[in-house]
Amino acid sequence: MQEHEDGGFVYTDKKTSVRRSKSSFSTERILQDNRITYKYAAHGEGDYDEYKNIAFDIEAGMEEKDGLLYPIYSLNSIKNKDGSPVARYEKNFDYAKQKIYYTISNAEGIAIKNIVFPMKGLTVDGPTMIHFLKTFAAHHAENPYKTFYLISDKGQLYRINLKDMGIETLELPAGKIKAIKLRLIPELGLLTGIAKSLIPPTFVWYAEQEPHDWLQYEGLETGVGSTYVIISKTT
Repeated sequence: MQEHEDGGFVYTDKKTSVRRSKSSFSTERILQDNRITYKYAAHGEGDYDEYKNIAFDIEAGMEEKDGLLYPIYSLNSIKNKDGSPVARYEKNFDYAKQKIYYTISNAEGIAIKNIVFPMKGLTVDGPTMIHFLKTFAAHHAENPYKTFYLISDKGQLYRINLKDMGIETLELPAGKIKAIKLRLIPELGLLTGIAKSLIPPTFVWYAEQEPHDWLQYEGLETGVGSTYVIISKTT
């Protein structure tokens, strides 16, 4: 990954083509005591999940080991435009205990939901998934299916199969770009048939050329029941 990256992206409702929000982001690579970590931060304004006309600040930390990124924490703070808090979503990844702690707090900072997930394997969430999958994009031709776990903002844990969909040309604000297209297929057991009507196809695109920058996401915004969105990089 790059030493430092700044950019922006827009959230668009897939069904109506109406813009929901826009965001700016930065990613910084930090080398300290032979440890490589990445800090991701984003600020957005608009509609997000069930929240209307708000601001949201996302922060996440990840550590690089053996060519993969392991999430350390993620934080999503929902605020009114005047800066007053609305809700807070926080996840902490404890690799010693092999557990993931997820806390949802209300406007007063009181925890209204605490969830503990067992760490069954490589696990990510919304704020860390895009960076995590860049490694998979770089090695997409080696194996058409790979597996990881995903925690949605709604507090659901899914085992995900990753399928290589080949190369596709995207038309973005920056121009036409050849991209690696990956499909995320959740394993839902007996609910798979029912879920097809609840979970639309989910895709993510990365630039074909190194360093395989993320370009676009298409899928549910935060989990089952949320808006089906397209999130596109604008710079």
